[in-house]
Amino acid sequence: MARRYISNRDESVRIFASDRLERFTYVHPIVPHLVFWPVVAVCLVLALGRGASGSEVAAAGLIGAALWTLTEYVIHRFVLHTSEQVEDRVRDVVRALPSGTPVLSALRGWREKFYFLAHGVHHDFPNDSRRLVLPPGASIPLAIAFYGLFALVAGSAMGPAAFAGFVTGYIVYDTIHFAVHHFRPRTAIGRYLKKLHYRHHYDDARKDFGVSTPVWDVAFGTHTPAGRRPRA
Repeated sequence: MARRYISNRDESVRIFASDRLERFTYVHPIVPHLVFWPVVAVCLVLALGRGASGSEVAAAGLIGAALWTLTEYVIHRFVLHTSEQVEDRVRDVVRALPSGTPVLSALRGWREKFYFLAHGVHHDFPNDSRRLVLPPGASIPLAIAFYGLFALVAGSAMGPAAFAGFVTGYIVYDTIHFAVHHFRPRTAIGRYLKKLHYRHHYDDARKDFGVSTPVWDVAFGTHTPAGRRPRA
């Protein structure tokens, strides 16, 4: 089977012809922490100020964090990975482009463009440290939409509490994702999560969609057997 990535070094490829747009695709891994920990704090203050007790806030936060892990799985499996044929075509195009050529203008149709911009660049260059976290231009609008959903479903007090847990889950996910690509884990849990994520990248992209937990992969049958090992 053809190699499922282009480069395993800390390097990437040009996406846009515009220098301004290109700059927005590079995000330091500290950015989600700077943007979203204050959001968590504000949501907790809102929840407590609107009458929720400490135990209610803690329970809602745990539910929100659990919902993040499910959201992470669903988005990764059903939105970011939709067609193996599209992924293979995109990889072939990127591999054939001369160095410095913008990728997006060379791709055909919105499916190829969306896949590469949203996730393909990470799969083709999995250790590019500048493109491992979601740019704020995408994460902030998504956060606003999810906040509205939580407030609508759970109310003005419990909604912010659950959203605080949800956002905390997202921050933990981003941190784990960066760590498994760029650090050697020192704990058994860290080594296990790295092994699972590397299976997804280097063995079978249709398995092991969870980054922060394998729970949903086990539940939905996309967890690889314990004995299998990644190819790289």
